[in-house]
Amino acid sequence: MQKSGYVLAGFETLATILDNFIAGRRGRWNENFTRKQISDFLAATTSGFLHSYGQDFPGKKKFHKYSAREGDLYVRCRDMGIFDNCTLIADSGGFQISIGRLTRSESERLYNMYYEWLVDYKDSYDKAFILDIPPGPGCKIFHNFEDVYEKNLESYLRAQALPDEVRKKLIYVHHFRTPKLWEIYTKIMRENNMFESFEYHSTGGIVANMSSDMAIPCVIYILPLIPLINEAKRVGRNYLNFHILGGANFRDMLFYELFRVVVQNKHNIDLNITYDSSGIYKQIMHARFMNVKDDQGYMRKMNIKSDNLQYKFLENLSVHDMSQRIFDRLADTWGFKRISVDGMYDPARKTFWEDVKVYAVLYAFDLYYHLQHEMREFAEAVYPMWESGAKEELYAELFNVTRVLNQGKLTKKQKIKAHSIPRSMDILAQLDEDMCHSLVKTYLAKDEFTELDEHTRVLTV
Repeated sequence: MQKSGYVLAGFETLATILDNFIAGRRGRWNENFTRKQISDFLAATTSGFLHSYGQDFPGKKKFHKYSAREGDLYVRCRDMGIFDNCTLIADSGGFQISIGRLTRSESERLYNMYYEWLVDYKDSYDKAFILDIPPGPGCKIFHNFEDVYEKNLESYLRAQALPDEVRKKLIYVHHFRTPKLWEIYTKIMRENNMFESFEYHSTGGIVANMSSDMAIPCVIYILPLIPLINEAKRVGRNYLNFHILGGANFRDMLFYELFRVVVQNKHNIDLNITYDSSGIYKQIMHARFMNVKDDQGYMRKMNIKSDNLQYKFLENLSVHDMSQRIFDRLADTWGFKRISVDGMYDPARKTFWEDVKVYAVLYAFDLYYHLQHEMREFAEAVYPMWESGAKEELYAELFNVTRVLNQGKLTKKQKIKAHSIPRSMDILAQLDEDMCHSLVKTYLAKDEFTELDEHTRVLTV
């Protein structure tokens, strides 16, 4: 089976958890698996592991060892023997600038240090994001939209001019989230032949304003995807590597697989979609729940807090026993040693037993892996319904799979999104960029950064 498109953000946390467990530093290690087994598992299930170069920049006083430490992080994680054949990715930290965590001077420092680091430590990482700087809440470096254009153009041109062995690893970011951002980033891409300079492309701002996403009559990430497909066709590429910063809900996987099959059949382009999240840490270690399928095949949130373990999850199984079952299945599938859940929590430390924590994280990767395969099979099965115009049949199937992914429920929001799927597929088939631009101007204008409007010249594309 093909790996999922899931990319884990903050992979240094995973590295620490696994390395400490295997080395026996955190208890209950019982030769559960070899480092090679874990490496093979991660490489087979997951599309990559992401770390942000700039995440520790805010408030930093001394930077003379910063880049060396960042490079060393990748080397140390490689040397653990748990990421062999895995894709290690660097993010720039531009997000820190966009949300106002960095001052102007800190932003300039990050810009220079990051691009120098990409060259100096090019053997440490497998892929790296371009330094994109969209405006965001509290952003401190832009006076107007002219600033947004010029600073991003400067960054993108610098990335384009990097040595081939570095540039070929870079992930180009194409923003679209407001009318002005659409104009600015389209201008940068089209006037400088940016697309063909990069092997990997992406978009951001997916989760910027969920209320706008509900109003727009299509799945929002087809809007930046269509110009990129048009560029791929223009330069004669039969593939598009497209990463979505965020967008790692189970429902998103359904969208990705449907769009993949449309783009393949209508445009003869292999669309490889990946997406990132650090959500499994929050889900397991903070919110204390796991996503588990019940006997009817519906995805459920299983509360694994200590005071809930004795309650029934299924008719014949408590939460505790269901946890044991899913960990047994994980172990048997991948050749790991079974563990005893044993109450889930270490009473002395008042947190998970270390083997339970490790297996819960590995289970999350395994779930994405299997669920994406199911969504791929579903997309290929229902595609003929869309192509033949059997919309009611298609809606029935979409409503059913939506219930499966949403704990058996079909909410108003889920219905709206399900109804937008066939329209999104239609737009993808047509590749009508003017329609996309019109949708942005109509539905996303209220998200515009109006404080940057003053003294801004009109940008034409």
